[in-house]
Amino acid sequence: METTGKPFEIRFYKEAMFDEEQLFMQVSAGCLADEASCHVTLENYTAEQTGMTSGTPSLNWEIDLGATFYGVMKDAFTGDPGNEDSYLKFHLTIKVRTADAPKRILEEKHTVRVKNPLMGVKRADWPEWDEPQFDIPEMLQKQAPRQDDFTISVSPHYSAGDMFDFLDETGYFDLAIASSGIPVKKIDITAQLMREWRKEKLSVAVTPDAGLYELRVEVSANLLDQVKGLGSYSHSEYEKFDYFFELEITDTDDKKHRRKVSAQLPNPYYEGIAAEKDIAREALAEVFRRKYNEDIAKLDIESQEGWWAWRKDGVSFQYGWKDDAIMLYRYLGAEDYDADADEVSAAMDELNEFNDGGAELVYVDNYFVLQYEFSPEWMDADDLEKKLNEFEEIADSDEVAKFLAAYEGES
Repeated sequence: METTGKPFEIRFYKEAMFDEEQLFMQVSAGCLADEASCHVTLENYTAEQTGMTSGTPSLNWEIDLGATFYGVMKDAFTGDPGNEDSYLKFHLTIKVRTADAPKRILEEKHTVRVKNPLMGVKRADWPEWDEPQFDIPEMLQKQAPRQDDFTISVSPHYSAGDMFDFLDETGYFDLAIASSGIPVKKIDITAQLMREWRKEKLSVAVTPDAGLYELRVEVSANLLDQVKGLGSYSHSEYEKFDYFFELEITDTDDKKHRRKVSAQLPNPYYEGIAAEKDIAREALAEVFRRKYNEDIAKLDIESQEGWWAWRKDGVSFQYGWKDDAIMLYRYLGAEDYDADADEVSAAMDELNEFNDGGAELVYVDNYFVLQYEFSPEWMDADDLEKKLNEFEEIADSDEVAKFLAAYEGES
């Protein structure tokens, strides 16, 4: 066990799985915890991966560290040579979420060194799914933080005014890279805009002894158009959007220096959609007071803002946001995995036709579910209560009973 003098202890171990050994990390917090994660970066590369595990509160948690290491390597070394180092240095940020109330986050940061299991293997020959065989990592002593040779800033920044106008008028980013004594030959920039995987690249040759390099990254559409293209899920989920810039700075000795910076700009749709979510909550609260004589305060689905779940008389319900609509679900039962898919689909279509515009029978996570869709523009408690009553009538019908008798499996 690695004793750290901090809130928890970690140890690395290998376990035989499928005739091969895999590298794991055990985290022991000394108290019950319901989640553990390990964020991994590779020294001098911008690639990053997070291994995570969660579930029933436990004193010990295991994270598949080998898979996380390999994920970082595949992102970092995209082509040959790339994997010339015989040892790799990984930085680990380990977090544990306690199960007590209120929950606490315990955190440690460590640096480890491990032998490169793919030394001499061409990147094109790396296995796609199988993990390489990692040795037990060596924990490195903490070192004083090194003064960075590059200072990087990003503009523009939003401070005040109309957010829509600001984003509509912004079609570029300016990066200023100040070098302290390292002559630079070339700078490659990859811009990852918001939470999309769409990337835009810029490569610029620079004057070696300039000391300060100011580069403009033009984007393919102004930022308002890019926000519109994300879809309403992102609009409702994030109050601000991150814009990441990965820089590969090549000095005059052809040594590469990799850095990552980010800027954060506002989501102009967030407040409006947050207000619409309040409409959905208020309607549900009124229905609960009238129909169930209860409060909805404890119905929220943890980590899923704008969603509520409850059980009544053994029946599960969910209510919340999906894209631009408010959805109401009543769970009927799990699908029988041995049932013929085409036959089930045809029976569902027939049942939906019978319901004639009422609740629609759909799949949700391999469950048969009755679904209603609402527009937030005309959502009210009276209509929601009417839909819940119709759910009861349809769910208790002979047609649904026959369908479930034929195709329901074990939950």
